[in-house]
Amino acid sequence: MTKPYSMDLRERAMARLEAGETSYEVAATLKVAVSSVIKWAARKRRLGSVAPGKMGGHRPYRISGGHRAFVLSEVERDSHVTLHQLTAALAVRGLHVHPASVGRFLHREHKSFKKTILPAEQLRPKLARRRAQWIRYQTRIDPTRLVFLDETWVKTNMAPLRGWGARGERLVAHAPYGHWKTMTFIAALRHDRVEAPWVLNGPINGEAFRLYVETQLIKTLKPGDIVVLDNLGSHKGAAVRDIVRAAGARLFFLPPYSPDLNPIEQLFAKLKHFMRRAARRSAEAVHNAIAATLNAVTPLECRNYIENAGYKST
Repeated sequence: MTKPYSMDLRERAMARLEAGETSYEVAATLKVAVSSVIKWAARKRRLGSVAPGKMGGHRPYRISGGHRAFVLSEVERDSHVTLHQLTAALAVRGLHVHPASVGRFLHREHKSFKKTILPAEQLRPKLARRRAQWIRYQTRIDPTRLVFLDETWVKTNMAPLRGWGARGERLVAHAPYGHWKTMTFIAALRHDRVEAPWVLNGPINGEAFRLYVETQLIKTLKPGDIVVLDNLGSHKGAAVRDIVRAAGARLFFLPPYSPDLNPIEQLFAKLKHFMRRAARRSAEAVHNAIAATLNAVTPLECRNYIENAGYKST
């Protein structure tokens, strides 16, 4: 931080102003900025002195001590509490701050406003036990043997959810409301790649899924693979299990209501984000956009998806 100009220089500048010189003349003579002369004059009129104010130094945070403990306890009690509610609660305690100050305080305390929604059914005792058992064995399996399989929908009316616009004005976009096509995208996620991508016109059913396994997935399976699926009814055909077993692989179903245990859901979230940005309006264009997205998926990304879901050999 630079040092303030000396008092001698400031007083000489004020003396010249009082003698009738203009701020520009004083600045030119003393070789300082015109703005400095103007600010010194204003400071003298306001405070009666041109002495510089305090520079630098630590400004103590207003939300500290008991107020800090109070805010943290409120956040712990109700994770959905808003900045305005916290501001109002602090005002009742006698501390008046701006909501932005509360937000900065929470960031300093390593808090961020976020939430992941999981099915409430996971809290059922029976299902909770099944999930705990699954999670207990997650790290005992070689991730290179795992093949995570699932499907998701893609549509020809997908569009970006948000965009930049002028404050106070609506940002309007257009997407088909009356007619569009819905397709089902199926794929398998391994530790280093995405395999057997397939797009089906319309929803999935048991026969379509069997056809996918028989014509697409089977080409990628090898002895020792472990195929992991969710509990969708169309996945549970006996023919599907027979096809997988014939390839020397094994088939396991996730506990019900457990999308968080299937890492391919993270890939699908990325896919839908890019599909909204692409905003394709024909089936062929949707297919091409899916292919472009999958081509950009790296082995490291696949590994991160799987490890983030808890499948990491220890």
